[in-house]
Amino acid sequence: MKHLKSTGQQSQSKASDILKRHDNYLGQFGQWQVNSHFQAIYSTAQQRVIGYEGLLRASADGVQQSPLAAFSSCRDSIEKSQLDRLSRTLHLLNFKSVQRQGYWLFINICCEEIHPNNLCTDNLVNLLAEHGYQPQQIVIEILEDAIHDECLLAEFIYVYKQAGFIIAIDDFGAGHSNFDRIWRVSPNIVKLDSCMVKTAVTDKRVRRIFSRLVKLLRETECLVLIEGVETEDEAMLAMDTEADMVQGFFYSLPALLTEQVPGCESFELVSQKLALKKAKESNSYGERVEVFKALLLQCAKKIQLGQLFKQSCVDLLSQYACGQMYLINDSGQQVTETLAGEHLRVNRHYQPFSCGRGANWGRRGYFTTAIASLGEVHISAPYLALPGGTMSVTFSLAFNCQGQILVSCCDFDLHFLEAATDLPLATRQLIS
Repeated sequence: MKHLKSTGQQSQSKASDILKRHDNYLGQFGQWQVNSHFQAIYSTAQQRVIGYEGLLRASADGVQQSPLAAFSSCRDSIEKSQLDRLSRTLHLLNFKSVQRQGYWLFINICCEEIHPNNLCTDNLVNLLAEHGYQPQQIVIEILEDAIHDECLLAEFIYVYKQAGFIIAIDDFGAGHSNFDRIWRVSPNIVKLDSCMVKTAVTDKRVRRIFSRLVKLLRETECLVLIEGVETEDEAMLAMDTEADMVQGFFYSLPALLTEQVPGCESFELVSQKLALKKAKESNSYGERVEVFKALLLQCAKKIQLGQLFKQSCVDLLSQYACGQMYLINDSGQQVTETLAGEHLRVNRHYQPFSCGRGANWGRRGYFTTAIASLGEVHISAPYLALPGGTMSVTFSLAFNCQGQILVSCCDFDLHFLEAATDLPLATRQLIS
C-alpha cells in the first residue's frame, strides 16, 4: 500500500491522505474512507462509450454511506472544498487506466468552488498536467440551480471554457432551472435531470414536449445528455429524441474502472423494440390520417364545384374527432365563421376566442405550409386549439377556387388520432 500526498489546502481539523491499494487509489478524509466509482456515458448515435462520470463513494467505520452524508459532516465551506478536491484527485488518478483511449472524464464540483478566488484556472490546469491530462479531456459538471450569483456563474463558466474545459450544466429540469440561464451561461452540455424522463414515460403531456425540449436545447448550441435512465421504457423514450448522450443504470452501473469497456448490447435491443412500437402506433395513426385527408380533399372539391362551405363540411363535422372547420384566404385572413364539430364539447373558459371570422392566421405553420404546396394536405404539430381548449392538430389544404386561393382548415382531437381503437365502419364508407 502506497501513501500519496493529497492535492489542495490541508484542513487543520481533518487530515486527508491518498493510498494506493492494488490498482485503485483510495482517500482518507477524517473519519471517511472515500473511493472513485465510474459510470459510463454513451453516444446515442455511435452507440458506444464516449466518457465516464467520476462518482464519490464514502464509508465510515466500514459502513457504506451516501456521499451527501460525507459532505454534510463538513463543518464549513472550506472542508467541503477540501473533500471536493480530494474526490477530484482520486478520479484523476483512477481514470488513468483508460485515459489514453480518448474518453471524457466528467467531474462534479460543489457550489462552494464557484468562488471569485477560483476564477483563475491555473491550479486546476497544473493539477491536470501533473497527472498527464489536458483540459479538453475534462467535463466540469455544475449544479447551476445551487448558484445564486448568475454573474459569477457566467464568468466562471466563461473563464473555464476559455481555458479549454468542457462545461456541463447538471440536473437541468430540477428545482428552478430555466432556459434563461442556459442562454446566459452558454454551457457545452446540458444534462437533463432523471425526473424529466421518468415523468415523460408516465405523462402523455410531458412526453409530447420532451423531444422538443431536447431539440430546443440543441438549438442553443448545447449537447444534450439524458441521465438517470433506469428502465427499458425510459431508454426507448430517450432514444426517440435527438439527445446526444445517455447515462443510467439501464446501460451500466457505477463501478471501479477497468480497461474493459462496458458493452452496448442494450442499444440494439432497445432500437428493435422502439421500431416495433413506432410501427404499431404509425399504423393506427396513419389509418386515421389517410381517412381525414381524403375527407378534407372531398370538402375542397365540393367547394370548387360551387357548394356552400357549410354544406361541403357536413361529412367532416360529423366525425367524432373533428373539433372545428374554417376557411382562410391567401393572406391568412379567416373568411368564414368557425363551424363546430357535432361532437365538440364547448369550453366556456375560452369564450372570448369564439369569434373567428376576420382573424389572421398568416403566421401559423399550418397556413404557410399549405400555401407553399397547393393541393397537398398538411398536418400541424399538436397545440391547444381555441375556443375548444383541446389538444389538437390542424389538417390544412390550399386549393384554387374561382380564381383565388383558399385554405381549408380542420382541427382534429389529438387524443382520438393517437388512440389504438379501430375507425368506425361508417367513417370508412364515406371515402370508399
